[in-house]
Amino acid sequence: MPSRLKVRRPDDLLAVIPYLLGFHPDESLVAVFVKSGRVILTARMDLLPEAGDELAEQIDVVAKREGAQALALVAYSAAALPANRLLTRLMDRLAEHDLTDALYVGHGRWWSVTCGDECCPLAGTPLDLRSHPLSAAAVLAGLVTRANREELEASVGGPSPAELPRLQSITETLLSEVEQLDETGPAVHVMLSLLDTAVADPNSLDERTCLLLGLMMKHIDLRDRAWMLINPATADDHLRLWGAVVAQVPPTLAAAPLCLLGMAAWLGGDGALLNCCCARLAVVAPDYSMGTLLAEISERALPPSIWQELGSEVQGRSQKQLAPLAN
Repeated sequence: MPSRLKVRRPDDLLAVIPYLLGFHPDESLVAVFVKSGRVILTARMDLLPEAGDELAEQIDVVAKREGAQALALVAYSAAALPANRLLTRLMDRLAEHDLTDALYVGHGRWWSVTCGDECCPLAGTPLDLRSHPLSAAAVLAGLVTRANREELEASVGGPSPAELPRLQSITETLLSEVEQLDETGPAVHVMLSLLDTAVADPNSLDERTCLLLGLMMKHIDLRDRAWMLINPATADDHLRLWGAVVAQVPPTLAAAPLCLLGMAAWLGGDGALLNCCCARLAVVAPDYSMGTLLAEISERALPPSIWQELGSEVQGRSQKQLAPLAN
C-alpha cells in the first residue's frame, strides 16, 4: 500500500515539497493542488515577480482542469520583497480558489502571507527540514530528493566529455551487430530480452547493454514498442532502466532514451525529471518528434491520466503485436 504523509501545518507542507518535486527548490514558485484532502499535483515555476498575471493564469487553468478544491503557494527566494509582492498579486488574481497557504521561504525561515503578524513572528519561523518528522517519514516511504534542480539536471546529462571517444568507438563496433537484425521479428526478440533482463536485474545494465539499447532505439518501430511497455505500474522499472541508458550513451544516441525516460517520469509522477529530460532534448535533438510531445505535456502540466485515456487503445494494439514475438 502507498504511504501517506499527513500535512497539518505550514512547516509540514514545506517539509514534503522537496520530496514531491524531487529536489529542494530555489528561486521558485511552487503551487500545490489539493483535491479531496490529497495533493494531486505539485508544479514548480520560475520565480518571475513581473509575470504575476501570467503565472496566475497558468495556475488557474491547471486548477480548473484538475478539479482542485484548494491551493497552496510557496515562493522560495533570497529577495523577500519581490517574492511577497508576487504572492500578494497571485492571491488577488486567484481569489476564487480556496487558498490554504501562501508562504514565503528565504534564509532558512518562512513567513505566511495569509495569516498576518498574529500567528507569524516578524522575524519569521526557523525552518529545519533535516530534523522535521515528515522528512524522515518521506525517506522511509521511499521518496527521494536532490539538493537542487541542477543536481537533477546532471542526472540526465549523459557521460562526461572525456568518455565520449571511447563510447563512440564501442558504439561503432556494436553497430554491425544491430545492422544484422534486419528483420522486425529478430530485432524485437533481442530488444524484449534485453528489457526483460534489465527490469529483472538492474545490474545487467552494463555499458555494452546500454549502448546496444541506445542503438536499437534509433529505429522508430523498436522505440515505439519499448514506449508501449511503459505505464504507471511499470514506470519505476523503466525509470531505472532508461536512466541507466541515458547515463551511458553519447549525445548522438540520447534522443530516444531521454524520451523514454521522460515518459516513465511523467507516468510515474516525477514532473521535475520530465522537465529535465525536455531541457536536454531541446539541446541534443530539438526537432525530435517524441521530444516535442513531451515538451507539450510538460508545458501544459498534463496529468498521466491523459495517457491512460488516450493511450489505452494504442497500448492494446501494441500488446497484441508483442505477444507472439515474446513467446
